[in-house]
Amino acid sequence: MPDGGMVPQQEDKLPFRRNTRQRIRRVGTTQSVAGGGSALGQTITFQLDRVGLLNALVVVLRGTVTLAGAGAFATLGPWSIFNRLRVDLNLGNMNLVDVSGFLLYQLNRRLFRGWGPDGAGVYTPSATLFNAPLAMGANSWIIPLVIPISANFGSQFDTGLISLQSPEIQVNVELRLANAGADFTTQFTSLTATTIELYSVYYEYPDPSAVFLPPSQVIRTVEFSQPFSAVGDVVYTIDRQGTLLHLISVMIANAVRSNGMDGVRLDANINDTIYNLSPFIIQQLLTEMNNSSAQDTGVAELALWHAGENPSCHDDRDVIDTEILTTLRWIPTISSGTALGAGTNFWNTLRRVVVDFEQPGLGPSL
Repeated sequence: MPDGGMVPQQEDKLPFRRNTRQRIRRVGTTQSVAGGGSALGQTITFQLDRVGLLNALVVVLRGTVTLAGAGAFATLGPWSIFNRLRVDLNLGNMNLVDVSGFLLYQLNRRLFRGWGPDGAGVYTPSATLFNAPLAMGANSWIIPLVIPISANFGSQFDTGLISLQSPEIQVNVELRLANAGADFTTQFTSLTATTIELYSVYYEYPDPSAVFLPPSQVIRTVEFSQPFSAVGDVVYTIDRQGTLLHLISVMIANAVRSNGMDGVRLDANINDTIYNLSPFIIQQLLTEMNNSSAQDTGVAELALWHAGENPSCHDDRDVIDTEILTTLRWIPTISSGTALGAGTNFWNTLRRVVVDFEQPGLGPSL
């Protein structure tokens, strides 16, 4: 991915960056999921209009969470009210995004330094933006999340844009809510009066005869769950696809988030350790330094696309081409004595990769 996400330019065409216009529009609002009744387990789908070049989506859930007593967040917090969020191309032939609510929240915190939908522990957000009270009785919740589609909102905004107006491309968004209230809070009674709002951030499509179009690439943001049953190394082998930008993981041990790791490492071709973040405090230090916010319990990350002073941007100094390697493995070492359960231990990992993908109506792949 070149610095700035721009195609090398010739004198006879104008740069895309200065000859397009950002726009934001509401895609739609579901009017009372499940008719205002229980929204648990419901799937909400949107089909995006064929307008512009898609940069990002914003999801806002509003609902009434009723509790039998004063509650507490479940281990994955209010974000697990979303079981899964997917963005698919052409009826699922390629999934651009396939993640849980919690790890999407973690990615959101790494889009901008010191920011998060809930304030990321750095500041208190407006109650009209984020609200998840846990008092006995009926509580009005507002849960926002950003689904990044292209690389970012700034210097590389044009890497991974999706051409919505190409007749060969159809983009569908699928939002699946939690199957049980215990997934996101204790003392749960009901989730009702729930609506979902979806907004798109996109760019105008310029005259291709006069303006260079962005390269034909996509950013895939997908999550994989690796179960484990013993302490020691847990091996997650990363798919050989595209250029790796980011890994964000959460360790679940005995059904709760845990920092019970001696460290975590990334190795290539089995015997080449590229990153050895051990003891685990080294990983925590780098994460908090990079993002200017406290790292949540159980979370580990490797930010390969962080060659400048801000997260999720700049050049490709440290990214990894996964396709030239035989294997690439992301391995936590679970500490001796960590409490484990039966079928309740997982190393869940979100990965972001840049993939060459020929899109009609865009420039050639790089």
